[in-house]
Amino acid sequence: MKTRIIIVLVILLTALPIAAQYAPEPKRDRLDSAPKAFRTFFAKFRNAVEKNSKTQVTAMTRFPFAYGYDAGDEGKYTRTQFLKHFKDVTGDFFGEYKMDKNPWFEGGDDQTYTISTESASHLTFIKSGNTFKFISYIVEP
Repeated sequence: MKTRIIIVLVILLTALPIAAQYAPEPKRDRLDSAPKAFRTFFAKFRNAVEKNSKTQVTAMTRFPFAYGYDAGDEGKYTRTQFLKHFKDVTGDFFGEYKMDKNPWFEGGDDQTYTISTESASHLTFIKSGNTFKFISYIVEP
């Protein structure tokens, strides 16, 4: 009986990488294809960041806020920590981001919306009532 279970487990574990290889890629479009409500929110968010308005950006953020700058440098910020590291979150990303007015956009079934750049930086937002909240900033290695 144990031998059968082990054989079945081995077969399943070998099939997983093959199945993952054929899994569909998430739909990735440009921001102009996002729902109008999100585009409106994001325009306000971008404007607040460009004006360096910590108050406005913080009001548009949900805490704890997830970040990941590099392998080993990831975690969550409280509101106070977010304010202390505001430039870490908004500085480089939005410097690059201003150059692209229609960035890559992915909308998830779970009401999340992710904005990405060519350099693999990602801002994720989530629908929260009638608005959206900034929930994470992740830079891929």
